[in-house]
Amino acid sequence: MPFIFIFIKDIFFESLEDETNEVTDEAKASGKEAKAAAKAAKKAAKAEKSKKNNKKENVSKKADAINEQTVQKEEIIAEETENLNEEIQAEESENAQAEPKMSFKEVLESIKKYICGIEVPGCIMRLLGCYFIVMAYFIYKNIDKINPISQWQEFVKNIPILPSVLIIAAGFIFFTSIKRLLKGKVNTDSLLLSGGVICFSLSYLWKCNNFYYCVGFIAVSAIVIWFCYNYGGCKLLSRLPKWSIYTLVGLLAIASGLFIGVYTVYKHYVYWTATFDFGIFLQMYHYMAETFEPLTTCERNELLSHFAVHFSPVYYLLLPFYYFFPSANTLLIAQAVLAVIGVIPLMLICRNRKFSNAETLCFGIIFLFCCGIVGPCFYDFHENAFLPAILLWFFYAIEKRKYVFMYIMLFLLLSVKEDVALYAMLISLYCAFNLEKRYHGVIMFSISGIYFAIVTSLMNKYGEGVMTSRTYGNLMTEYDAGLGNVVKTVITNPAYFITQCLNEDDFKFFLIMLIPLAFMPFVSKKFTNYFLIAPFLLTNLATGYGYAKDIGYQYVFGTSTCLIYCALINYTDIKSKKKQFIPMFMALATVYSFAALMGDKSNVYDAYKNNKNTLEIQDRILASIPDDASVGVANAFLQPHLAQREESYLIDEHCLEKPETNDFIVVRTHSTDEWIIQMIQKIQNEGYTEYASNQDTVTVYVSPDYKEG
Repeated sequence: MPFIFIFIKDIFFESLEDETNEVTDEAKASGKEAKAAAKAAKKAAKAEKSKKNNKKENVSKKADAINEQTVQKEEIIAEETENLNEEIQAEESENAQAEPKMSFKEVLESIKKYICGIEVPGCIMRLLGCYFIVMAYFIYKNIDKINPISQWQEFVKNIPILPSVLIIAAGFIFFTSIKRLLKGKVNTDSLLLSGGVICFSLSYLWKCNNFYYCVGFIAVSAIVIWFCYNYGGCKLLSRLPKWSIYTLVGLLAIASGLFIGVYTVYKHYVYWTATFDFGIFLQMYHYMAETFEPLTTCERNELLSHFAVHFSPVYYLLLPFYYFFPSANTLLIAQAVLAVIGVIPLMLICRNRKFSNAETLCFGIIFLFCCGIVGPCFYDFHENAFLPAILLWFFYAIEKRKYVFMYIMLFLLLSVKEDVALYAMLISLYCAFNLEKRYHGVIMFSISGIYFAIVTSLMNKYGEGVMTSRTYGNLMTEYDAGLGNVVKTVITNPAYFITQCLNEDDFKFFLIMLIPLAFMPFVSKKFTNYFLIAPFLLTNLATGYGYAKDIGYQYVFGTSTCLIYCALINYTDIKSKKKQFIPMFMALATVYSFAALMGDKSNVYDAYKNNKNTLEIQDRILASIPDDASVGVANAFLQPHLAQREESYLIDEHCLEKPETNDFIVVRTHSTDEWIIQMIQKIQNEGYTEYASNQDTVTVYVSPDYKEG
């Protein structure tokens, strides 16, 4: 048995060894084959790489060769092109020399083609624009010498025909070139004709100062500009940013303010300001700066508070300026500023209503050059000048529903003057129907009514009384019957009331106020808007006081502002697509009215320039009177220059007993008035002697009792 196991073991392990040896041999053989294959693959890869590199080198060589060929070809083409151009030029020159001229028929055809291509309306507009500009120049050139209406023959003789024609032709060529350069981006023809017509019209109106001429020019210019507006379709204003429009309006405000300020100051320099009312307010501010009380001796020839005549606390707003600059010029310049700063809330109202650039600019022009705003500034200085700015801020607060600010403006409005409470009451009624919280309108109406009742009763008891009879005497059945009687007349006899509002004598005033606004304040479907024009009807048209129906006096400051705002809101309600021309027409009519009615105001500078030496002598004589002395002035236009003192009295034929109370008496030299001659004899008998005199200006007499210092 052991032997058998040993035998089997030997056989098994031998076979196993043999198999192992075979596997090992096979593995060795396969390893050798793999190595050989790897070597072969490496050799193949190296060969392939070398082939690729050779191909790349060949491609690059071919590319270089192609580039060289291309450059050579380009050089050859350039040379051939140059030669060809030279040959063509030579041929053209030879042909030009050889070709015959164009026939007459061909010339006519080319001319016909050119003429047919001309835009005839544009050429006519361009030619007319140049013509009107040239004519405006001749009017401006002769503006101080010849009136084109009253001196028309002399005016015609002074216009050279040939130079005028040449200038017009040169202008036509120039603007034609401009149009070609702009390539239709801007319709220069429409702008040129519109600008020419406006310049021509303004030149005439500024010189002639006639409102009826103004109406005619407004009608003709409106037709021309309407045509230009529809023909041209110029969108210059719409392309401008909003800030540029505000800047332009600001510049116009500065121009309007300078016009008012400069000419009112010169008006004072040439002694065209009077006791009523500049002397009164100048002395009042002198007292306010010294004692804080609104006292004056000019108004009633006795020491009196101005608030006893008109209750106007708003004057204190300007006191700090006068305190630091105690001059007549301070009040005049302040009034000019007050007249134009109302454009700020007006611009905010336009922005709130999302007006276009053209609409915003037009309403700015309407306000800044409105005769009802500018005109009263030339009549000395008044509290009513506060009204435009305060009213427009009031309207802005109403639109924006800023109730606290609205009440602040209400109290400022009431502080201007006792009768302004009427404005506040009517505007409050407008608010009662248009505000979301209507009770605010009721509250403001109640405040205004109570304020008016209290102030008027105090003035009637302690002051000089409310001047109801002077203002509404035409509506009273008895003298000084009171406002209740006026209301009774209106209710019981409305036909008579209408005759007082629109009589023949006042119709011109009505047109002056409403034509520049295109009668827009009356164009409304909302009955509540008519509350805004009620102040105009009641305080201007219905009154029997003539000064209230004149744009040259302070009574139109507030009503003009209300009319402008009413026109603005009525314009907003119009739905027509063509409505943008309405503010354009209003702005045009406003500027024309300004030129026609305010043009003569500029003569004040000529008066100063021509009489400068005489005026300076007169200034020195009046300045020689001591500041602490009492002065009696026998001329209302001299008194404002002597009002900045504690005692300054106006002497006229009704108060000849006053001279003995004055240290100095001032009269015009060589006055021919009988009462002045009597007064001089009287004071000379009382011992008055000449203090200073000039044969062309004034004579000052001093009391024998006066001791200087």
